[in-house]
Amino acid sequence: MQEDLINWKTDAWKNPDMVAWYHQRMLENRGTSRLKNQVEVDLCARHAVGPNLLDVGIGTGRGSLPLARAGMQVTGIDSSQAMLDHTGKLAAEAGTPLRLLQRDLADLKFADGEFDTVMSLNVLVHFPNWREILAEWQRVTRPGGRILFDIHSQDHEDAACAAKGLPPRPDDPGADFAGYQSRLRVADLVKTADQLGLRIASVTPYAGIFAGGNLNLWLKNTLADGLRYDRILSWLISDQRFFAFALFLEQEVFAHLTTRVTGRMMIALDNTPGVAANVIWLQRDTRLNAALSENIGASLTSQVPAFDADWSARFNAHLEHPRNRVLLHFLLSAWREFPGRLDLASFLDPRHAITLDAWRSQDELDRLATQIPRALGALPAVAEILQHKGVPLAGGLDYDLTSDLLRKSFHAFD
Repeated sequence: MQEDLINWKTDAWKNPDMVAWYHQRMLENRGTSRLKNQVEVDLCARHAVGPNLLDVGIGTGRGSLPLARAGMQVTGIDSSQAMLDHTGKLAAEAGTPLRLLQRDLADLKFADGEFDTVMSLNVLVHFPNWREILAEWQRVTRPGGRILFDIHSQDHEDAACAAKGLPPRPDDPGADFAGYQSRLRVADLVKTADQLGLRIASVTPYAGIFAGGNLNLWLKNTLADGLRYDRILSWLISDQRFFAFALFLEQEVFAHLTTRVTGRMMIALDNTPGVAANVIWLQRDTRLNAALSENIGASLTSQVPAFDADWSARFNAHLEHPRNRVLLHFLLSAWREFPGRLDLASFLDPRHAITLDAWRSQDELDRLATQIPRALGALPAVAEILQHKGVPLAGGLDYDLTSDLLRKSFHAFD
């Protein structure tokens, strides 16, 4: 079954029509595509080292074309000749030299240590044999060079599903090859890195706001889940201040947290033994997870050096824009299931903290006023009363009952 999955994933991109669709999707300025592209391209530029780079599964070159323009010598491989032809055309139009070859990501056929960086963007997420693939990528990376790739987080799945009572997604999707996602736990990453003789340079969580079609599970069943949130994210297209705040949250908030917080991560591994360094990295990750499970506030900010006074000032400056406050309100609704664990006053100006706390209270009131009439109407005794000639009337009374609750029980309009 694993071999069938690998072949299906490999063959899916050999169709020229699929390649054209993918390229157009990467260029589209809609939904979260703009934000996702910016985050991933910036991560590639930040972590690639040395002049000689191999882009595995180069696709349309969005990760490595900017590096080639900056002076790196880029070799791109892909199993799809159609994809390579398309990328070659884009490189020629931009006047950017690339070496493009049709190769298998698990059998590169390059010399040992040929590249300073082996980079792969949105590729390993599709394949279950990530350990074997890493070993091949390491072979062609020079000693002291770097391997850079993104993958989904099983830590995120484990933590969010357990805390929210969500059913975990199966590791084995069966015949649902299109729905397959490769996910790993950082403990497994450390174990594999130790076995291969690799040192963890960085693990950067991202996709806290967006998820490329896979919702951040902490946002499931919150305000940030559904059409209203999708409409808010549509502001990414046209509102530069909103986009800048979303990018700030991705690059300067989620990126400093752990793989339990978001469903995706960018991993940079140095090709040098680092057992002791990997132990230290994992211990720090464990401490940070413990802080996250206790409180989002002083106990967390004390463990993340980046969350300093300057960071807080920039965070609050972004909140001067009204739409940014709305986005933060929707995201913070993920904490309504964990009362007492969010201390806004520890990192927000008092006026912003007061506003967001008031919105949280109003949201809670709205949810209660909506849920109570529905719960009453579902009770058999009440449902029997609220019937007329066999026609259930409870649903039609929701608005009146909600209004009475808000006025008479909650005194919302006093």
